[in-house]
Amino acid sequence: MVNMKRFRHLLCLLAVLWAAAPLKAQDRKFNSYLLRAVDTIEKNYALRGYDIKGVFTHDLPFGKNKLKASRPAVTMCVAAQLELIVTALNIYAAETGDSSVFSYLPIRHWVSTQSKTFKDFMWVNSGSYGSAYALNAYGMGSMCTYRELTPGSFVNLNRTTRTGHAVLFICYIDSLGHELTGYSKRAKGFKYYSSQGKGPGVGGYSYRYAFFGTDCPFIGNIGKRDCNVIWSDKQKMLNCGFMLHPRYWNKQSRDLAIAAMKKVSSLGENDVNPAYINQEMTDD
Repeated sequence: MVNMKRFRHLLCLLAVLWAAAPLKAQDRKFNSYLLRAVDTIEKNYALRGYDIKGVFTHDLPFGKNKLKASRPAVTMCVAAQLELIVTALNIYAAETGDSSVFSYLPIRHWVSTQSKTFKDFMWVNSGSYGSAYALNAYGMGSMCTYRELTPGSFVNLNRTTRTGHAVLFICYIDSLGHELTGYSKRAKGFKYYSSQGKGPGVGGYSYRYAFFGTDCPFIGNIGKRDCNVIWSDKQKMLNCGFMLHPRYWNKQSRDLAIAAMKKVSSLGENDVNPAYINQEMTDD
């Protein structure tokens, strides 16, 4: 007969070993969930309009809390990236039952832009370079070079027009805007997903095609362009990186970031740099 006590012990041991087993390199990233978040938002909230004072297209469930939309339907670029992250976390939590992702940071880090909170860094404040910088600072991601980007990574770009943008990287593109399967010398820019443009129907969440420099061919049959993007190996000018799977979040980095954070005096503010968040671009 099977010794049930030993059998249960073996099952527990297998479960522990499974939980401790390293994920494949591609699975260490959270990119697949972020791409699924793109599909969800594109289906339900695309082209609802862009507004510099708009934060989130709708109220976002966040564990036992909600992140309130300031002007429901419309949103701007840095808020769009945070909405993608929260949407991806909700997909992950629903599938795995892992709700710990909602308590990894105190809720104020998701609702306040004051004094080096996670949201403050996402908003490109307090010396932050962008989304990848914020995720890296709080142990939830890592920065990488432009050449190392994979679909579902984050990019914060700057332009020669002294404006910038926060986006989710979809793929590299060649000089004619055709999509590439990976980085090569043919890459002259990249396709991304974010919120930009003007009013409902033409602005809001959508795909765009970013080209480096002044070489920005007309691609009206493919999609709208984002021209004059600055190429740089410096993270300050072209901040690149990815979000890690929650199994690889670094609590030590998080605790150091929280310890360095100044006292948060109020909640719910959305201070942004108007020039950086001005997203009327080439084909608007």
